[in-house]
Amino acid sequence: MAEIICTVNEFHKYIGPRIRNSIQYMTKRRKKELNHLCQICKEKRELEAAHVKGKTRKVMIEILINKYRLEEDKNKVKLDIDKFEKELLAAHKHIEECFKFLCSQCHIKYDSEK
Repeated sequence: MAEIICTVNEFHKYIGPRIRNSIQYMTKRRKKELNHLCQICKEKRELEAAHVKGKTRKVMIEILINKYRLEEDKNKVKLDIDKFEKELLAAHKHIEECFKFLCSQCHIKYDSEK
């Protein structure tokens, strides 16, 4: 059990990259299943997993992390890293609800739209 006490910003800075890698691993199979066809332009290209608007990794982390805030200092959280990572990956379980699989050009365009 690896337990951490930190601010939410520190969590994003130090633990966020590990979680990003876990999510990328999770979406890798779906990209292959789509035969690398972008879901917007339908071109066969290298795909990126674009979080659906309102379900970005950072937003999902901040929703889940709230229950781990310390009573004495609400700016800090105390959590088991492995347990939290499993919770976050479970929240991403329904891949089609959380991601669009897009080429880099369509991903940039999608992220820039409101």
